[in-house]
Amino acid sequence: MKYLNDPPHPDRARFYLFRHGHLENSELHVINGSTDVSLSGRGFAQMKAWKDRFRSSSLDGLLSSTLRRTLDGVKVLSEGRDTPLRSLSGFCERSFGDWEGMTRSDISRTDPPGYRKWLEIDPSFAPPGGESLTTFRHRVLETLSAILENGGFGKNFLMVGHSGVNRILVLEALGLSLTHYFRISQDYACLNIIDFFRSGPPVLHLLNAPPTWSEEGSDG
Repeated sequence: MKYLNDPPHPDRARFYLFRHGHLENSELHVINGSTDVSLSGRGFAQMKAWKDRFRSSSLDGLLSSTLRRTLDGVKVLSEGRDTPLRSLSGFCERSFGDWEGMTRSDISRTDPPGYRKWLEIDPSFAPPGGESLTTFRHRVLETLSAILENGGFGKNFLMVGHSGVNRILVLEALGLSLTHYFRISQDYACLNIIDFFRSGPPVLHLLNAPPTWSEEGSDG
């Protein structure tokens, strides 16, 4: 089955869902969350590697968060197109408050109880000044619902998101709870394909595909 050239279907909203590419501070292994960070040269190259594969794709809308790393990515993928772009704060990465700019070892040393709750995926836990997973999930799904309910069905969307945002959307597609959050991998510049239907459950067609992925080699 080939997906990248599928025409829109009136009862379906298709999301070609990317994570943004490699970042300028990726080697520091810090938590960025809602902090605005730019793509690195490697990140731009990763997104460019996908561009030609969508040359003949039918796209009705482009989506991103309001953070530069997703805006830069979607602009690379959509270069030469007149497709409308919506940058939505509801699709921004989870806010980690006072933890932003810190590494995991920093957090485990300065806030051991909070670090433990984070790793145990306590949905009600929020880092100081940040969002809980429950609040984050509500924000992301509320944004998705607004898109679907306001003319989203019958369209193909290309979206560049964040690892956390994408995990929430994948969990929703699979009908899984937040306890499975860390079981889903989202690498830099990966592609997921999700269909949300007007009636019937969503369908996840592709998960965490790297820029080297091709449809020609995916038929098994």
